[in-house]
Amino acid sequence: MKKIQQIMLSITLLSYVMSQAIAQEKVDTITLKKGEVFDILLLSRYPNTETDVKSYFETASPVARRMSYQPLPGWYNITKYTQGNHGPEKLILAKWDNMATREAFLDHILNEVEDFHERRRKIWSYFGLRYYEMEEDISFEIHRDQFQVATAFWLEAGELSSDFYEKWLAEISSSGGQILIELSEGKSPFGYQYDPEYFVISSWENKNAFDAFQVKMKQLELDIIQHINEFILE
Repeated sequence: MKKIQQIMLSITLLSYVMSQAIAQEKVDTITLKKGEVFDILLLSRYPNTETDVKSYFETASPVARRMSYQPLPGWYNITKYTQGNHGPEKLILAKWDNMATREAFLDHILNEVEDFHERRRKIWSYFGLRYYEMEEDISFEIHRDQFQVATAFWLEAGELSSDFYEKWLAEISSSGGQILIELSEGKSPFGYQYDPEYFVISSWENKNAFDAFQVKMKQLELDIIQHINEFILE
């Protein structure tokens, strides 16, 4: 009887450890230091390009890593669009040590991989890139079991834009959402432009909470918005 109890206890402990491990796997921790550059990549890939992708990463990734490129946790599938006509399939996050190395990469890579841009065009039907220099240390967590939303705004310039954005953030907070990161004043290199004034990743307890927020959003003054691109992350 005692042996059976020990076995059952072992199974219970093992189940607990496994459940904890699974829970931890669902959380991506993103940590950025002041001065580092945060990449937002939005991609859609052509079908039947597996061989080209393998060759691309084997060739370009070592160069990027030498110049401080570091992938951040998680490749996020884009499962649904709520607004906008940009249609990537994945959101990928990465970082570089500083702006100088980030901006030097696209020039330097051509010295080692002359057909770098041609390779990209052959693989990806959509390649949007925007990067942001961090003004302070920042860390946030993306919980995969929650409802994650990425929103990009193209707004008219001026004080009205600031007013709208403050109201929008306040509505998220009052609706039970949480801002994980908000970004502005980014840069997009020529040929890879994705240039909203604001880019935000928010987290919601579930889809119903986000849908209720969307109803409130429709009541806000939207005349100053030129374009919104918003999508659900998985």
